[in-house]
Amino acid sequence: MPKYFRDGAESGTVGEHLREVELTMPAIEGEGEYELAAATAVGELDAGFRLAQWIGENAPAVIYHHGAAETPYDYGFKGIFPIHKMEIPANLFLVRAPFHRNMKDFKSGIRTLANIAAMLAVSVLVIERLVQHCREKKIERILIAGTSLGGFITNLHHIHFNSADSYTPLLAGLAMEDAYLDSAYSKAVDPRAREEWADRIKAVLNFEDGFAAGENGNVFPLLARHDRLVRYERQKESYRGHPVSTIEKGHATGALSYKQLRAHILDHMPSGSS
Repeated sequence: MPKYFRDGAESGTVGEHLREVELTMPAIEGEGEYELAAATAVGELDAGFRLAQWIGENAPAVIYHHGAAETPYDYGFKGIFPIHKMEIPANLFLVRAPFHRNMKDFKSGIRTLANIAAMLAVSVLVIERLVQHCREKKIERILIAGTSLGGFITNLHHIHFNSADSYTPLLAGLAMEDAYLDSAYSKAVDPRAREEWADRIKAVLNFEDGFAAGENGNVFPLLARHDRLVRYERQKESYRGHPVSTIEKGHATGALSYKQLRAHILDHMPSGSS
């Protein structure tokens, strides 16, 4: 598979990319798939979202983000929220990041650090627009969730906007660079990037200081103790003493532990008005 950052690691921070993004959001008119365009520092990117379930403004909303290279992008979502098999008491949105239309799209997208940062920024802003939509619909309880890549994006939305009521980052912390540079996943990264550009990658993909600077009482992380990609001890440390829930799983087995992930999300659904 083509390597991450094979064409370079010059990039602004995620915050800098966020300021560059201009989203063209569609009007949301009921359940279904929605496509959108985003002008970014690396050019125009496409993203999308699904309104998978709408049960009304008196119900809370969950905005969920998938993992990296997850194609189809609803694979984990359908496991966590099997709405055709059981009742899920929430309005449900699923966000699709840029470069996740298919695997060819993903392989092309990961070639630069700037692309990755722009992807993160677009997803964060799509989530924010969906939060705004829910507020306009008078929804008083909103939770952001995501697994792996989606968990890092969940934390980024909290750092940059914190406009939702609860956050449940799953199998993710605040040291995203560690997954690329020091975990079992590092073999997917171009060797030159690991050897020569590690400092640049860390400067863009480490979010510890941003998290530490905020109020984090509405963030409820979950990590897998035997995770070799999102390494447990390093990511737990990245929360700097903030409480973390633990499951006795690895990365893949954790991502497939749908019942436990669903319970963690629903257990932290905000109960009061915002």
